[in-house]
Amino acid sequence: MPFRPVRPRSIAATWSRRLGRFAVLLALMALVLHRIGMLDMPNAIAAVLMATLISVLVLGLSMIGFFMLWHIGAKGGHASFSGMVMALLILIPMGLAASRFVLLPRIHDISTDVANPPEWLEEPEIARSWMPRSDGSDPAKRQLQAGAYPQITGRRYEGAIDRVLIAVQAVAQEKKWTPVANVGVEALVDGLEPSAAGSGSQAGAVTSNGEADPARAPLPAPRPDIENEPLAPLPTYALIQYRTKTLVLGVPLDILVRLSEEEETTFVDMRSATRDGDHDLGLNASVIRTFLHDLDVRLLGIAGG
Repeated sequence: MPFRPVRPRSIAATWSRRLGRFAVLLALMALVLHRIGMLDMPNAIAAVLMATLISVLVLGLSMIGFFMLWHIGAKGGHASFSGMVMALLILIPMGLAASRFVLLPRIHDISTDVANPPEWLEEPEIARSWMPRSDGSDPAKRQLQAGAYPQITGRRYEGAIDRVLIAVQAVAQEKKWTPVANVGVEALVDGLEPSAAGSGSQAGAVTSNGEADPARAPLPAPRPDIENEPLAPLPTYALIQYRTKTLVLGVPLDILVRLSEEEETTFVDMRSATRDGDHDLGLNASVIRTFLHDLDVRLLGIAGG
């Protein structure tokens, strides 16, 4: 009668798969609940950090399962492999985030103008949490930004401020940013597009058979004295504040765009800040860089430093 050895079952491999499923489910639910607004950012980060610690344990248990399979032929190879894959699904992105946390400066407020950053029109609502947060407008923080992101600078465009303002609003609308407040925008936008009031009144003065109705004819208005009437100068300064969230993780951001007209050019500065924590992991710099690149494309790339 042939001898058939009984292979033991690796308990570590079994638990690596069970805990791996729990860790992936915990991280995924935290991100989904935060994205739909049911869980705030600090609590979501706490849940993801807990899932990361569990993933480290899962990876260790899977290594023990592989070791037992190699030395005594214990069952659990598939379970160890499943646990290792689920652990890496969490540890790899968290490792990338940890590297950015170490390599990049601990700042959460970025501006293209380090010396004179734009001031918020409405202060962002910052909720207190377990995550530490410092003053983003500290000059020392601004110097850290200058050393880490030297390419984050303002743009100078050839053209009037109203033309650049329309391009800024178009790019912000494409990105689905929500406007919060503005200064000087109404005076610049007013009168750029023709009004439809005149065409409506003219159409109302015509009857159904195509003949003019004398009773509804428009009254002549006195011609304005354009030559002697002084024209109100257009503003040369504008501020627009936006609010948005990142597409995947839903990180809340506050963004400010400042436009300053200087002779025949318009200078654009930006400011971007996250609301939670003391480290943005380079997110604000990426937002500003992407927006200015899209603005260059919108304005045919005629930009200078």
